Amino acid sequence: MGGDVEELLRARRYDEALEQILQAYQGKVFRMALTMLRDAGRAEEVTQDIFLKLWRALPAYDGRAAVGTWLYTVARNTCLTAVRGAGYRRTWSLDDVMEPGAATTTLLKVSVEQCLERLPEPQRQVITLFYLQDRNVSDVAAMLDLPEGTVKSHLHRARRALAAMMAPRPTAPMPQDRPSAAEGPPARNK
Repeated sequence: MGGDVEELLRARRYDEALEQILQAYQGKVFRMALTMLRDAGRAEEVTQDIFLKLWRALPAYDGRAAVGTWLYTVARNTCLTAVRGAGYRRTWSLDDVMEPGAATTTLLKVSVEQCLERLPEPQRQVITLFYLQDRNVSDVAAMLDLPEGTVKSHLHRARRALAAMMAPRPTAPMPQDRPSAAEGPPARNK
């Protein structure tokens, strides 16, 4: 697909090139924006902005990077600008908030998205591109303008952090399960 788009760009057939790029990448770019912005409505707006920027920049495409890599770089930079520029504040849906005292004895189920939100931004971006966008380390490095070793380091740290977040936590014994003071400590076998 990338070769076809590049041929269309060399032939200055920008409408057809954009159409192919949209078909191939629109969903992936939206998911990337959604991951970075954490708001579906905002992600839709930014996705439109990304493809508008791409449309304007198509005549300047020089072929040094693959079309997908170039697009993801534009997408990443546009998302980062959106996060920084508007004084973006994270909000929570009332459906996601538990009522005080509700189900305190049950373990909370933590979704992958919630865990990703707790990662530092560079680690979240690397995990998103590597696993959710199914890119390899060299593609991720090119898209984020980082050395491959740094990408591998972010992947390693993010995996460790996610494993720690998702690990089952030991629960404290209930008061009826503990020995009472009158009973004393449990007897040891000799």
